[in-house]
Amino acid sequence: MIVGLVILAVGAGLSIAKIEPWADYVLIAGAVVVIIRGFVRNHERDE
Repeated sequence: MIVGLVILAVGAGLSIAKIEPWADYVLIAGAVVVIIRGFVRNHERDE
């Protein structure tokens, strides 16, 4: 989960620095990592 948040922070930094094409991809990748990790963690907790 922390990895996803770090990726989101990097994407935000790239967005602020106006590196547009990469910023969008990094933000999307970070969000996907956070969502998948949260889903996996909740699924592990249920079992």
